[in-house]
Amino acid sequence: MEGQRTEGDPLSRWLAGDGLRAIDSIFGEAVDIIGVLDRELTIRYLNRTGPGLTRDALVGRSVFELVPPGYVESTRDVYLNVLATGRGARFETMYKAGEDVHLWEVRVGPIRFEGKIIGLIVITSNVTEQRRADTDRDRFFSLSLDMLVVANAQGRFKRLNPAFGKALGYAENELIGAYFFDLVHPDDRTQTLAAVQRIQGGTPISDFENRYRRKDGQYRVFSWRAVVDPITGDAYGVARDITEHRATETQLRHAQKLEAVGLLAGGVAHDFNNLLLAILANADLAMTSSIQSPETVEHLTEIESATQRAADLTKQLLAFSRRQPLHLVPVDLNALARGLTKMLRRLLPESITISLLPGHNLATVSADPSQLEQVIVNLCVNARDAMEHGGLLTIETENILIDGRFREVHPWARHGSYVLLSVTDTGVGMTAEVRERAFEPFFTTKGAYRGTGLGLSTVYGIVQQHDGMIQVESEPGIGSTFKIYLPADTRRAPGAGHKVEGMSPVGEETILLVEDEELVRRAVTQILDRAGYRTITAANGLEAIGVLREQERPVHLVLLDVVMPELGGPETWERMRGMREGLRVLFMSGYADEQYRRRLPPDAELIEKPFRPEDLLTLIRKTLDG
Repeated sequence: MEGQRTEGDPLSRWLAGDGLRAIDSIFGEAVDIIGVLDRELTIRYLNRTGPGLTRDALVGRSVFELVPPGYVESTRDVYLNVLATGRGARFETMYKAGEDVHLWEVRVGPIRFEGKIIGLIVITSNVTEQRRADTDRDRFFSLSLDMLVVANAQGRFKRLNPAFGKALGYAENELIGAYFFDLVHPDDRTQTLAAVQRIQGGTPISDFENRYRRKDGQYRVFSWRAVVDPITGDAYGVARDITEHRATETQLRHAQKLEAVGLLAGGVAHDFNNLLLAILANADLAMTSSIQSPETVEHLTEIESATQRAADLTKQLLAFSRRQPLHLVPVDLNALARGLTKMLRRLLPESITISLLPGHNLATVSADPSQLEQVIVNLCVNARDAMEHGGLLTIETENILIDGRFREVHPWARHGSYVLLSVTDTGVGMTAEVRERAFEPFFTTKGAYRGTGLGLSTVYGIVQQHDGMIQVESEPGIGSTFKIYLPADTRRAPGAGHKVEGMSPVGEETILLVEDEELVRRAVTQILDRAGYRTITAANGLEAIGVLREQERPVHLVLLDVVMPELGGPETWERMRGMREGLRVLFMSGYADEQYRRRLPPDAELIEKPFRPEDLLTLIRKTLDG
């Protein structure tokens, strides 16, 4: 449909000639809206209109009646520039279609007739839905919690979303154009290159993991899904940060290993310690019962030494598996470290210098002092072995607060106030593979016959049992630092106290010994008899109750095994305690877990097998006199 103009109007003559037929033949059925404007920007022709409009209503009217007010000036500038220069243009604007406002893409070109520009041809496409989809896609791209990346065929970032930049600590513009391979951990580059070659060959990848370096130098573990556009060669990747997930899995696997060995250790500890007690007691009795030749005394001493080492090994197994019972009190780590320094100077060669750096106003920790001493000693022995030619051993303490900012770099950490104990050496250091396995039970780099592989495992177990955390920082040739975080306590540490001297380990009272293991029963009876006590024995709890009931003479103390068949030590004592006035009890155990220990009376004494005869006699005397 053509607007009315005079016959002398060049555009009217063009439309009346072949122009209108040409437009109709080309664009009459086009999806786009095709219009012709004269130099005054009046609509002279339309092939069709948008919803709610008609060609009759629009032809002959100014094109600006369809343009929202905010777009009039910019639209006019484009049209006038095409009329003036003869160069086509493209722009986006908004047009009203009834009550609706749509986004349109407009292409404008000049109409030439008889050597002059007589008007404009305008091709308009409704891109409202397309732009809305683009906007939704862009919003999804920018708001996605997953990391979205587009890289070109050369491996350089073309586009990435904020989540990717945030995960690595970079602004988005810092990574655009960067080569992604430079951020991949050196140990992961071979497998990453193989994955890239797979997707370039047309095979998508999923659940592929590698490590990317943050701006601060830390590494994060990413899990990738990626595919290549076969036309452009661009790679489209979606990644998730699974660093914490993998750390949790590693801790779980480690805990499962500890649990397995712990179950084994707990299962054999009771019987094993009973046997060790029998060996230790009989060796001691043999050494003191008669005059022995120097060679025999030497052999017996070796038996005692080996027995004690076996007992210590059992305690280590229980400690790293978190089955060694704790006796928690407020502990000042500065005082504990100072107290150990003298012993450490004897333990370490003179070529190693010990530096103690105590923290100022250090908080106490709720801990078992003997267990923490074992932690420090084990770490120092480990440091000694790493510094065969000497070096510097530094023990340092400080208060530390772990907050969200700290956890961004150290995801394994837990919020709270801690006391940090650091043990640093200048030794050979560890490779990444050794660091990964440092706390595994029975793992050692010291070679055959030089270690059991339980030192660091024991440290790990004790720290975990104290609800603490431990990390190792080490590089080959630089040395190692073990950092132990123990929850801070608000209570004051107790004073050193006074050691009781001169307590006699002998007596003449009557003791009822209740022990189900015959070897132990015989050995302990000999220890008691030699010290002057009158000993009555029973093989189990029920038998002991019967013996006590029938005994006419006074019984002063019951020496009672904790774990026995049928009736355990705590249950036996519960039935006995009202049978004799003033009757005392001393418990002994090869291994009693927390379940058994909770059954003991609050004020009860407990001696752990295997024990030395003098330790048993001293505790018996203390219980009887207490």
